Amino acid sequence: MTGARFQVAKRARGFTLMEMLVALGLFSIIMATGMDIYMLAGRAQRKVFTLERLQSDARYAMEAMTREVRTGAIDFSYYTGRGSALALPDSELALVSSDNSRLRFFKSTNSSQCADTSSSPCLLVSVDNGTPAAITPKGVKINSLGFYVTPNVDPFTFGVGGWLSNIQPHVTIVMSLLSVGSRAGESQDIYLQTTATSRAYRR
Repeated sequence: MTGARFQVAKRARGFTLMEMLVALGLFSIIMATGMDIYMLAGRAQRKVFTLERLQSDARYAMEAMTREVRTGAIDFSYYTGRGSALALPDSELALVSSDNSRLRFFKSTNSSQCADTSSSPCLLVSVDNGTPAAITPKGVKINSLGFYVTPNVDPFTFGVGGWLSNIQPHVTIVMSLLSVGSRAGESQDIYLQTTATSRAYRR
Protein backbone atom coordinates (compact mmCIF):
# COMPACT_ATOMS: atom_id res chain seq x y z
CA MET A 1 0.00 0.00 0.00
CA THR A 2 2.81 2.32 0.82
CA GLY A 3 4.47 1.62 -2.55
CA ALA A 4 1.23 2.47 -4.44
CA ARG A 5 0.91 5.85 -2.71
CA PHE A 6 4.54 6.56 -3.53
CA GLN A 7 3.94 5.84 -7.24
CA VAL A 8 0.85 8.15 -7.32
CA ALA A 9 2.76 10.95 -5.62
CA LYS A 10 5.62 10.54 -8.02
CA ARG A 11 3.34 10.81 -11.07
CA ALA A 12 1.58 13.93 -9.67
CA ARG A 13 4.81 15.87 -9.24
CA GLY A 14 4.84 19.29 -11.19
CA PHE A 15 7.50 21.02 -13.29
CA THR A 16 10.84 21.85 -11.80
CA LEU A 17 12.10 25.40 -11.48
CA MET A 18 14.61 24.83 -14.29
CA GLU A 19 11.88 23.59 -16.64
CA MET A 20 9.76 26.65 -15.88
CA LEU A 21 12.67 29.00 -16.54
CA VAL A 22 13.47 27.31 -19.86
CA ALA A 23 9.80 27.46 -20.94
CA LEU A 24 9.53 31.10 -19.91
CA GLY A 25 12.74 31.95 -21.78
CA LEU A 26 11.53 30.25 -24.97
CA PHE A 27 8.17 32.00 -24.71
CA SER A 28 9.88 35.40 -24.29
CA ILE A 29 12.10 34.81 -27.33
CA ILE A 30 9.13 33.80 -29.49
CA MET A 31 7.09 36.83 -28.35
CA ALA A 32 10.00 39.24 -28.92
CA THR A 33 10.58 37.82 -32.42
CA GLY A 34 6.88 38.07 -33.22
CA MET A 35 6.74 41.70 -32.06
CA ASP A 36 9.79 42.59 -34.15
CA ILE A 37 8.20 41.05 -37.24
CA TYR A 38 4.95 42.90 -36.52
CA MET A 39 6.75 46.23 -36.09
CA LEU A 40 8.78 45.73 -39.27
CA ALA A 41 5.65 44.87 -41.23
CA GLY A 42 3.91 47.97 -39.87
CA ARG A 43 6.81 50.24 -40.83
CA ALA A 44 6.96 48.71 -44.32
CA GLN A 45 3.24 49.23 -44.76
CA ARG A 46 3.45 52.88 -43.65
CA LYS A 47 6.38 53.42 -45.99
CA VAL A 48 4.47 52.03 -48.97
CA PHE A 49 1.34 54.01 -48.10
CA THR A 50 3.31 57.24 -47.68
CA LEU A 51 5.15 56.74 -50.97
CA GLU A 52 1.90 56.05 -52.83
CA ARG A 53 0.31 59.18 -51.39
CA LEU A 54 3.38 61.25 -52.23
CA GLN A 55 3.39 59.93 -55.81
CA SER A 56 -0.29 60.84 -56.16
CA ASP A 57 0.30 64.37 -54.83
CA ALA A 58 3.35 64.80 -57.09
CA ARG A 59 1.44 63.64 -60.18
CA TYR A 60 -1.37 66.07 -59.39
CA ALA A 61 1.02 69.01 -59.04
CA MET A 62 2.90 68.07 -62.20
CA GLU A 63 -0.29 67.56 -64.20
CA ALA A 64 -1.67 70.92 -63.04
CA MET A 65 1.35 72.66 -64.57
CA THR A 66 1.75 70.58 -67.75
CA ARG A 67 -1.95 70.91 -68.58
CA GLU A 68 -1.69 74.70 -68.50
CA VAL A 69 1.48 74.60 -70.63
CA ARG A 70 -0.20 72.46 -73.30
CA THR A 71 -3.45 74.39 -73.46
CA GLY A 72 -1.96 77.86 -72.94
CA ALA A 73 1.17 79.75 -73.92
CA ILE A 74 4.42 80.82 -72.29
CA ASP A 75 4.13 84.38 -70.96
CA PHE A 76 7.43 85.73 -72.28
CA SER A 77 6.32 89.29 -71.50
CA TYR A 78 6.32 88.46 -67.77
CA TYR A 79 10.00 87.48 -67.82
CA THR A 80 11.03 90.63 -69.66
CA GLY A 81 8.88 92.81 -67.39
CA ARG A 82 9.96 91.45 -64.03
CA GLY A 83 13.44 92.98 -64.31
CA SER A 84 15.42 89.75 -64.76
CA ALA A 85 15.89 87.69 -67.88
CA LEU A 86 14.55 84.18 -68.32
CA ALA A 87 17.03 81.89 -66.59
CA LEU A 88 17.81 78.20 -67.04
CA PRO A 89 16.46 76.81 -64.85
CA ASP A 90 14.02 79.48 -63.80
CA SER A 91 12.31 79.58 -60.44
CA GLU A 92 8.99 80.69 -61.94
CA LEU A 93 6.72 79.43 -64.70
CA ALA A 94 4.64 82.22 -66.22
CA LEU A 95 1.81 81.24 -68.56
CA VAL A 96 -1.19 82.70 -70.35
CA SER A 97 -4.04 80.22 -70.02
CA SER A 98 -6.57 79.35 -72.72
CA ASP A 99 -9.00 81.91 -71.22
CA ASN A 100 -6.27 84.61 -71.24
CA SER A 101 -5.68 84.47 -67.49
CA ARG A 102 -2.10 85.06 -66.41
CA LEU A 103 -0.78 82.20 -64.30
CA ARG A 104 2.42 82.00 -62.31
CA PHE A 105 3.71 78.81 -60.68
CA PHE A 106 6.50 79.18 -58.15
CA LYS A 107 8.02 77.79 -54.96
CA SER A 108 7.34 79.72 -51.75
CA THR A 109 9.03 79.56 -48.36
CA ASN A 110 6.29 81.68 -46.77
CA SER A 111 4.63 79.17 -44.43
CA SER A 112 1.48 81.31 -44.16
CA GLN A 113 0.82 80.69 -47.87
CA CYS A 114 1.23 76.91 -47.57
CA ALA A 115 -1.22 74.30 -46.25
CA ASP A 116 0.49 74.46 -42.83
CA THR A 117 3.80 75.47 -41.31
CA SER A 118 5.28 71.96 -41.68
CA SER A 119 4.53 71.99 -45.43
CA SER A 120 6.84 74.88 -46.28
CA PRO A 121 8.25 75.41 -48.86
CA CYS A 122 5.31 74.63 -51.11
CA LEU A 123 4.18 75.02 -54.72
CA LEU A 124 1.93 78.03 -55.31
CA VAL A 125 -0.06 79.35 -58.25
CA SER A 126 -1.35 82.87 -58.68
CA VAL A 127 -4.00 83.90 -61.20
CA ASP A 128 -3.89 87.45 -62.61
CA ASN A 129 -1.59 88.54 -59.76
CA GLY A 130 -4.20 87.50 -57.19
CA THR A 131 -3.59 85.81 -53.85
CA PRO A 132 -1.46 82.70 -54.42
CA ALA A 133 -3.01 79.31 -53.66
CA ALA A 134 -1.10 76.22 -52.56
CA ILE A 135 -1.09 73.24 -54.93
CA THR A 136 0.91 70.88 -52.74
CA PRO A 137 -1.18 69.58 -49.83
CA LYS A 138 -0.55 69.34 -46.11
CA GLY A 139 2.35 67.07 -45.26
CA VAL A 140 4.28 67.63 -48.50
CA LYS A 141 7.28 69.91 -49.01
CA ILE A 142 8.95 71.07 -52.22
CA ASN A 143 12.64 70.23 -52.04
CA SER A 144 13.55 71.69 -55.42
CA LEU A 145 11.72 73.14 -58.39
CA GLY A 146 13.11 74.30 -61.72
CA PHE A 147 11.60 75.31 -65.06
CA TYR A 148 13.63 74.96 -68.27
CA VAL A 149 11.80 77.14 -70.80
CA THR A 150 12.84 76.76 -74.44
CA PRO A 151 13.38 79.02 -76.30
CA ASN A 152 14.31 81.86 -73.94
CA VAL A 153 12.78 84.44 -76.30
CA ASP A 154 9.28 84.71 -77.73
CA PRO A 155 9.25 82.78 -81.04
CA PHE A 156 6.09 84.61 -82.11
CA THR A 157 7.76 88.03 -82.03
CA PHE A 158 9.16 89.39 -85.29
CA GLY A 159 12.48 91.17 -84.88
CA VAL A 160 14.90 93.00 -87.16
CA GLY A 161 16.29 89.84 -88.72
CA GLY A 162 13.00 87.91 -88.70
CA TRP A 163 11.36 85.75 -86.09
CA LEU A 164 13.29 85.70 -82.83
CA SER A 165 13.20 81.88 -82.76
CA ASN A 166 11.86 78.98 -84.81
CA ILE A 167 11.41 76.62 -81.87
CA GLN A 168 7.95 75.73 -80.64
CA PRO A 169 7.86 76.72 -76.92
CA HIS A 170 8.17 73.89 -74.41
CA VAL A 171 8.95 73.58 -70.73
CA THR A 172 10.86 70.90 -68.85
CA ILE A 173 9.74 70.78 -65.23
CA VAL A 174 12.09 69.28 -62.65
CA MET A 175 10.63 68.81 -59.20
CA SER A 176 11.56 67.03 -55.98
CA LEU A 177 9.03 66.54 -53.17
CA LEU A 178 9.35 65.34 -49.58
CA SER A 179 6.61 63.92 -47.39
CA VAL A 180 6.52 65.14 -43.80
CA GLY A 181 5.86 62.70 -40.96
CA SER A 182 6.78 62.25 -37.32
CA ARG A 183 6.61 58.44 -37.26
CA ALA A 184 9.21 56.06 -38.65
CA GLY A 185 8.75 55.35 -42.33
CA GLU A 186 6.57 58.40 -43.00
CA SER A 187 9.32 60.57 -44.54
CA GLN A 188 9.73 59.79 -48.23
CA ASP A 189 11.04 61.80 -51.17
CA ILE A 190 10.33 61.61 -54.88
CA TYR A 191 11.88 63.16 -57.98
CA LEU A 192 9.91 63.94 -61.13
CA GLN A 193 10.76 65.40 -64.51
CA THR A 194 8.58 65.95 -67.56
CA THR A 195 8.48 68.07 -70.69
CA ALA A 196 5.32 69.73 -72.02
CA THR A 197 4.98 71.57 -75.34
CA SER A 198 2.65 74.52 -75.82
CA ARG A 199 0.12 73.99 -78.61
CA ALA A 200 -0.30 77.71 -79.17
CA TYR A 201 0.85 78.95 -82.58
CA ARG A 202 0.46 82.60 -83.52
CA ARG A 203 2.32 83.01 -86.82
